[in-house]
Amino acid sequence: MIRKYLFSSVAAAVFAVSASAYDAKKAENLDAFYSHMTQQACADSKLFTTGEEVMKMFRNNKKFTLLDVRTVGENAIVSVSSNNAMHIPVEQLFEKANLDRLPTDQPIIIVCHSGTRATIVAMGLQQIGFAKVHVLKGGLVALAEANDPKNAPVKSF
Repeated sequence: MIRKYLFSSVAAAVFAVSASAYDAKKAENLDAFYSHMTQQACADSKLFTTGEEVMKMFRNNKKFTLLDVRTVGENAIVSVSSNNAMHIPVEQLFEKANLDRLPTDQPIIIVCHSGTRATIVAMGLQQIGFAKVHVLKGGLVALAEANDPKNAPVKSF
């Protein structure tokens, strides 16, 4: 009898844990966020910007923040040095102190090496309420390719 009761209790606990293996409220929020992302919506998205567009923003002295989310090691080798550049590694970005450093009154152009981490970061920032986030499509590679005499800022930083 005790063996049967113990087995039933353990089985019920195992099924209860697997039945609630995820956070239903978070899943609902993510469903609401991602459900509109059809192929056409992604193609029409204003989330992405090009290296040429960013270089034009530099050249025209537009107000924006270039947020580099690469690792400390990556940034030590190649970094963006301008007054509007900010480096916060992705693994530290969502800490309150770092989120408080981000502007809410101007566009934030998020950059990583190729654009993958930046896209994930942009979606996370959008989910918590940042409205003016964009991803530098192609990352620093695209910015380097766009940085030629025709596109480079007229004056130094």
